Amino acid sequence: QACVEKGRVTSLMCSYNAVNGVPSCANDWLLTMVARESWGFDGAIVSDCDADSDVFNSHHYTTTPEEAVRDVLRAGTDVDCGGFVSQYALSALQKGVITEADLDAR
Repeated sequence: QACVEKGRVTSLMCSYNAVNGVPSCANDWLLTMVARESWGFDGAIVSDCDADSDVFNSHHYTTTPEEAVRDVLRAGTDVDCGGFVSQYALSALQKGVITEADLDAR
């Protein structure tokens, strides 16, 4: 919190772990409500490498990889370190799981 509020960092990294049962890169409470709204963070949130894929592959938080893409985008992850989002974003869009607005927001 102090790094954001006092240090004015320009990026944060969401990690492999879960917070309150929600993988950190898919955790809208953590990324949006806490970091952006409560602390005033206005920089980029980058996933730890392959942490976005862990939402689906390791945490089994979603049923499909497309749902994991939706959840990380809507939670506020801006940059995917790895290739998971780019691998599944088109199919998520084609299946109606995400919208162009979800992509544009990031």
